[in-house]
Amino acid sequence: MKKPWMQLAAAGLALTLLLPGGAPRASAAVEDRLLRVGLAYGSGALPAANLENSVGSGYRLGYYDGEGNFTALATTAETKITMLRADTLYLSGGTYSETAVAGATAVGGWYVLLGSYDALETAQAAAAGVSGAYVAWQDGTWQVRWGACESQSAAAAAQSAQGLAGTVGQAGSSAVTVVRTGTAQVLFQYDGTDPFGVMPDVTGEADPVTWFKGYKYYGGFRYERLGGGSLTVVNMVHLEDYVRCVITWEMGASWEPEALKAQACCARTYVLRNLDKHSAYHFDVCSETDCQAYHGTGNLTANSIQAAAGCEGVCIWYQGSLAEAVYSSSNGGASSDSESVWANEVPYLRGKSDPYEALIADTISNYHWSVTFTADELEAKLQAKGYQCTDLASFKVTQTGSTGNVTAITFTDVSGKSWTFYKQDARTFLGLRSQRYTVTPSGGGTADGTTLYAAGGGSLDLSSAYAIGGDGSVSRLTGGVYVLTGDGLEAVGSAGAGGADSYTITGTGYGHGVGMSQYGAQAMAKEGYTYDEILQFYFTGVDIY
Repeated sequence: MKKPWMQLAAAGLALTLLLPGGAPRASAAVEDRLLRVGLAYGSGALPAANLENSVGSGYRLGYYDGEGNFTALATTAETKITMLRADTLYLSGGTYSETAVAGATAVGGWYVLLGSYDALETAQAAAAGVSGAYVAWQDGTWQVRWGACESQSAAAAAQSAQGLAGTVGQAGSSAVTVVRTGTAQVLFQYDGTDPFGVMPDVTGEADPVTWFKGYKYYGGFRYERLGGGSLTVVNMVHLEDYVRCVITWEMGASWEPEALKAQACCARTYVLRNLDKHSAYHFDVCSETDCQAYHGTGNLTANSIQAAAGCEGVCIWYQGSLAEAVYSSSNGGASSDSESVWANEVPYLRGKSDPYEALIADTISNYHWSVTFTADELEAKLQAKGYQCTDLASFKVTQTGSTGNVTAITFTDVSGKSWTFYKQDARTFLGLRSQRYTVTPSGGGTADGTTLYAAGGGSLDLSSAYAIGGDGSVSRLTGGVYVLTGDGLEAVGSAGAGGADSYTITGTGYGHGVGMSQYGAQAMAKEGYTYDEILQFYFTGVDIY
């Protein structure tokens, strides 16, 4: 989860027991439950979605109710199936597309209704007697339909040509057609109200997995056409199966077991606190780093499976509520207070010096990093954001947090206008790897660097000083600079003629730097710390159970 954590004030999941007197207490370990993980949604929703089983005997086809319970309606022995949005798609070269191409086969939502039945077996027997017929389900009624035509007229013409008795109909806006992958052969059509579901039919398999878009997943799959659009694909997976997968995408599966356990507790706590985060799409969390990286079972090892099992049900708690268990790759030597990066001050997300990452720094890719921007490049970045920056006079760190990480940077041009970026913007505006860095100017008018000190305290860097003229104009100081004292004018130094030619940013770490450092956890585990000790180092004042 390398994401900006947006709203710590949001209500957490209440997993509580009642003590005598009615006082709430967090449970000792959370129970396994079903999660809804979005795999394709929004602009990424799919007109066609394939599944493939390498084990078992096909699939159970049915629907998921509002509680996540799966009801099986039918089965298929096919191990390669594709779910289609039940309006017109075009099959060409084994691929289903929304665009018609020459020679493509239309697979549409218009059909000939041959009959309705009370039982699946009766409908199957009727369908078996008509070539090309298939069974459909429509909210409690079994039907036998023929054809998947692109229009009403095409269905009527086919009915006449085939001599079929029946009526022409159109699948509903939430309907899903199941075909044998790479063909127009309809295996089943679901025309119900609840979201369509598919479960692997693998009786006797302890942990069946199914291929989807190049990854293997535990559990079942839910398909929903929100607003009658393309398929929102959701993996319906149990919490502990989800956690054992997440840790292998967020960490290396061969990492120290105690580090993996710490990651498992973070992953479990995060997802339970963020249930229904993507409620607009009817699922809990997504599979990308906006939530947590989750791409199925492909990275599992005996080491990672054992680590996840070794802390099953364990979460991170603060005063009886689930903590916001944020983490990043590495903090560069010191973590940050939550309010130094995001909006809210959170008592258990306190920055602290981290001596552990340095122990394995030589194994961390790009742990020490630097990037150089020319003044022209920085001016262009500001202008691209709508800031009317002329020639850049200076770029510097203007504020740091309690542990020395950058919390504000300021750009100033030769006319005296300044732009300051605070908190996470001090990292993201320039696309930097972390907020633990320094800025060094080079070239241009930076050589003198004269500083004027006031008797009462404070100072002025003459290389970036400005004067206000009698007409109100603002201009950068250049050449010799004088001040008026009791003895008259007195030379105090010179101001540069312009800003630096370039600025080199040198830093350590990668990510937002709040909460647990993943590489720090690995280093601590190598030093013999247990997972709860790791978590209690990175999260101040929390309980682990």
